[in-house]
Amino acid sequence: MIEKGFTLVELIVVIAIIAILAAVIAPNAFRAIEKAKCAQAVKDAKTIRTAAAEYYADTGQWPPVYRLTTPINPFLTNPPVTGWAGPYLDKWKPHPWSGHIGWDATLDLDANGKADGCVVYDDDQPGTSASNNAGRIPRKSMENIDLVLDDGNLSRGMVQGDGLGLLSAAGELVIMVIHDNNG
Repeated sequence: MIEKGFTLVELIVVIAIIAILAAVIAPNAFRAIEKAKCAQAVKDAKTIRTAAAEYYADTGQWPPVYRLTTPINPFLTNPPVTGWAGPYLDKWKPHPWSGHIGWDATLDLDANGKADGCVVYDDDQPGTSASNNAGRIPRKSMENIDLVLDDGNLSRGMVQGDGLGLLSAAGELVIMVIHDNNG
């Protein structure tokens, strides 16, 4: 009795076809994933801008700085501030590349002598010691976010990142969401 099966040539052809398909599909899948992360980062910045404006409307002041080492998130817990009617967000999560999202209303991103409200996409992960750099944002993704919100140049404007411009470190992104927040 003869057993039927695949020949070595047939198996090699099938493996070659699978490899070709993977080579074509995989890069497109990774680009789609990265594009979705960029869209989420833009959405998160806009959500935080809205929450900061609601905080300001209730308290007459902008939320205090919230970074990786700050114990109280003013968007979720009263810092305490008179008029606080939050929480202003349902939750505070890491950015799409697993780093910490911070808030700072003391930075002068446009260097005009007036503080701006900024969302800071830090490269350090929440729940870890600072400076672990495990949540770095890819440079191409920063440039794509900058193109959506600003001028495409990470060294100037309302989006600065990757160690260029005034305020960011390598792997980090700063987005101005409130211009000249002096009220």
